[in-house]
Amino acid sequence: MSIIVQKFGGTSVSSTSHIKHIASKVLDEKSKGNQVVVVVSAMGDTTDLLNRMAIEMCPNPVKREVDMLLSTGEQVTIALLTLALHEMGAEAISFTGGQAGIHTDSVYGNARITSINSQRITKELNAGKIVIVAGFQGVTEEGDISTLGRGGSDTTATALAARLGAERCDIYTDVDGVYTSDPRYIKKAKKISTLTYDDMLDLASRGAGVLHPKAVKHAKNFVVPLVVRSSFTKESGTLITGHTRHSDSGNPIGIIFQRRQAGLFINSLENIERTTLLDALEKKHISIDMYEEEKEASFLIHEKNYAEVLEVLSEKGMVEGMHFHVKRNLAKLSVIGSNLKTYPVTREKVSKVLVRGEIPFTFVKDSHKSVSVVLKEEKMLSAAELLHTEFSLDATVGKKIKQVFAVQV
Repeated sequence: MSIIVQKFGGTSVSSTSHIKHIASKVLDEKSKGNQVVVVVSAMGDTTDLLNRMAIEMCPNPVKREVDMLLSTGEQVTIALLTLALHEMGAEAISFTGGQAGIHTDSVYGNARITSINSQRITKELNAGKIVIVAGFQGVTEEGDISTLGRGGSDTTATALAARLGAERCDIYTDVDGVYTSDPRYIKKAKKISTLTYDDMLDLASRGAGVLHPKAVKHAKNFVVPLVVRSSFTKESGTLITGHTRHSDSGNPIGIIFQRRQAGLFINSLENIERTTLLDALEKKHISIDMYEEEKEASFLIHEKNYAEVLEVLSEKGMVEGMHFHVKRNLAKLSVIGSNLKTYPVTREKVSKVLVRGEIPFTFVKDSHKSVSVVLKEEKMLSAAELLHTEFSLDATVGKKIKQVFAVQV
């Protein structure tokens, strides 16, 4: 029997009626003769609500305790889904991340999976049961509960699919596939049918929100086909495999934009201190970008990480005597493609389009697979629409698109 892993996001399980609906999808897969493992997120906005409650109790809460709190959201969902399946006559059992054998490092709030002991899951599958696993969480070597950060349930699902040798991992969400841009805001964005692991990884690592980079890496390393599809329709979705290649022509394949960015400008940071800071942030799994400015150390960070970056600066003794300022309400916008540095016309077009649109911007340092700028958040969507049109991504109506991109907002 083949193993199929299904993952359902927060919108898919936002109410008891929605949970009953996805229970029927789980049974449909089981009825095909497959063994089924289901990974679920917390219901709707539960995680955000729990975060706010933690801050109400303590403005700067200890991350270990926050993870203890946040992990309860997924535990509610796994129990309700299992009960729904029982009511429908199915045999099912729910596991927390720890019960499912998922072990992580100790970076609370943004942990990484280090190993998975799948014996208990395999035992229950062989007994004919549907196994329901809490996404987004695991346990450390000390036995403490940890959470995996943004996209954590996707990471749980793909890691389990890899460990179990699953035939496929279906990522159910509130969109029916991956688009050339976020269709909620860029109305001319188009869905595509297939793309490669490498294309999806390039896009996800630069901010695409449909799948987290860690999830794509697990799928690529173990050659697990991924399907991104809607929880609410029967559309075929987007298949992610390694069977096609993207072109090295330098033609962009999509536009990514990210809100809630902050610029941190430090005018007294030596090169050795800069390296020390970057190393310390890497250990905490915090990624940052650097502006293309040489006069001062200029970093672009997500606003949620701002306090922690300052904490690292303080820990390293870098705050005393340091002069820095912060710009808020920024956004990062990226044109994604392959081999873009070989084709400087891409950068030139980005500059001309934004100047023509009277949109102030600053380039950030990036790889050969993207050209990125920082701009005011209020100008982000206007800029994205202009660039989507400029690079002929609007002209894909009625055509089969071989590359794709997704967006985090």
